[in-house]
Amino acid sequence: MTSLLPHTLDDLLALPPGVWTPLPILGALVAVYALAAPHFDTDRARAYILSAVSAAILSTTSLPFLYAWLTGGFGAAWEAGQSGWTAVMAQYVVAFFGVYLFAQLAVGYVAYRDQVGLLTGWIHHTVYIGLMIHLALGDQAPIFMTGAIMELPTLDLALSNMFPAVRSDERFLGLMVAFRIVLNFALLVDTLRPSSRALMSYSPVPSVMLGLALAMHASWLHGGITGYLKRRKRAATKAAEEKAVRAEAEEEDAGALTPDESPLVTPFTPSQPSVAIRDGIFPNAAFANLPIYNIPALKGLSEALPQAKASLNDLQFGIKEAYKGGRERLRLRRRNAAEVVEQVSVAA
Repeated sequence: MTSLLPHTLDDLLALPPGVWTPLPILGALVAVYALAAPHFDTDRARAYILSAVSAAILSTTSLPFLYAWLTGGFGAAWEAGQSGWTAVMAQYVVAFFGVYLFAQLAVGYVAYRDQVGLLTGWIHHTVYIGLMIHLALGDQAPIFMTGAIMELPTLDLALSNMFPAVRSDERFLGLMVAFRIVLNFALLVDTLRPSSRALMSYSPVPSVMLGLALAMHASWLHGGITGYLKRRKRAATKAAEEKAVRAEAEEEDAGALTPDESPLVTPFTPSQPSVAIRDGIFPNAAFANLPIYNIPALKGLSEALPQAKASLNDLQFGIKEAYKGGRERLRLRRRNAAEVVEQVSVAA
C-alpha cells in the first residue's frame, strides 16, 4: 500500500505551499513575537510586531507584480502569477499571509486581547483567511499580489506605534490615500474590464473583494482624518492656553518689582542718586516754598538694640543649660540602670 505522506524533502517541497508551510510559518511568527515582545513596554506596541513583519514582506514581494501591472497592464500582472519564479513566490506569500492572520488572532488572544477588535480583528482576519484559502486553490493570486503593496500604510502604522519617534500623521494619511484609495480604485476598475474578466474566467470574487476593501479603506481614512483634525485642534488650543499663561505670568513679574526691589539694582543701593547737586548748577531754581519734613530721631531704636541683644543672649544661654541638664539626667539614669543590673547579677 502506497503511503500518502512525503518520504523525502524533495517530495515535501513538491507539495503545494499551502499544504506543508503553515506549521513552520506559524512557529517562526511565534518565535519572532517571543523574541521582540520584551523590548516593548505596552500591549499596543507589541500588538504591531507581527503586523510590521507581515506588511514588510507583502509590500516587498508585491513590487514585481506592481511593476508588471504598471508597465504591461492587467494581462502582464496576471501572466506573472501563472509561471516562473513570481508564480512560486505568489503561492508562498498567499500561504504566509493566511498563517499570519491566524497567528495574529491566536497570539493576540493570549498576549494582547484588548488590542484585537471585533471588526478590524476577528471579522476582518477571518474573512481574509477564507480569501487566502480561495486564492491558494485557484489561479487568482496575481491580483492579490499586485494589491499587496497596499500593506505599506500598515507598515508605517506599525512602526509608528512601535517607535513613536518616527510617527507622522501626515505621512500615514498620504500613504492611505495613495495606496488604499487611489490604487485600490484603479485595481477595482481594471478587474471590471471585459478583457480582465475573461482572464479571471468571469469570477466575481476579485471585484467584490476589492469593492469591499475600498469601502473599508474609505471608512478608515475618514476616521483617520477626523482624528487627525481633532488632535491638531487640541494641540492648537493647548498651545494658545500655554502662551496666554506665560504672557500673564510675565506681566505679573514685570509689575511686582519696584525699582529698589529690582534684581538689576545692587543690594543696599538706593534708587535715588547719592551725589548732591550743587546749587550753582541750577542758579535760577527757587526752593523756598518746598516743605521741610522732620526726620524722626533714632534714639529709641538705639536704646532698644542692647536690650534685644541681651534677650537673645539669655535665650541662647537657656537653650544651652537645658541641653546640658538633659544630658546630665540621661547619664544619671544610665548609671542607676547599671547599678541595678550589677545587683541582680550579684544576687544570682
